[in-house]
Amino acid sequence: MMQSNRSIKPLLIIIILTSFGMLAGALSAQHWLGWEPCTLCVQIRLWLVCSGTAGLLVLMAEQLGIRWAGLPFLAVLLVASGMAVYDNVHLLLIETGVIESTSCSPFPFYAFYFPLHEWMPDIFMSAGVCGENDYKIFGLPFSVWTCLSVTALFVFVVYTLIKALRR
Repeated sequence: MMQSNRSIKPLLIIIILTSFGMLAGALSAQHWLGWEPCTLCVQIRLWLVCSGTAGLLVLMAEQLGIRWAGLPFLAVLLVASGMAVYDNVHLLLIETGVIESTSCSPFPFYAFYFPLHEWMPDIFMSAGVCGENDYKIFGLPFSVWTCLSVTALFVFVVYTLIKALRR
């Protein structure tokens, strides 16, 4: 009974579902509602894929009983979720005019080394312009909702990491 109280498996499942759920929401908004993502939005998608995948790998290590093998992936999970917050805050600063920019780069930072936008354009191709956000939900820009979501994910990842390290 003591072992199940210390398990991080339910937390990992929430992280995985949240990461891939946010990605599914972004893809739904793009393909069903016609909302075009900017380059920073596409980079956030990459971080969500990395978070979900790292969470899956940690969960597999937990299931196999080799916790030490999951530690590097917990670090990847932390960095990926943190970078999603970083990119989203950058996007908000552009949208609010704090950072003077009419657009971000037309290519994601990984484009020249790992051209996901060519391999999977339906997921990683940007067509929108950074700073132009006409898409709102309940009166707030979509990027604000995304920022709240990825920040909550990051906080949850930190909590999970602390719980995992305390075991």
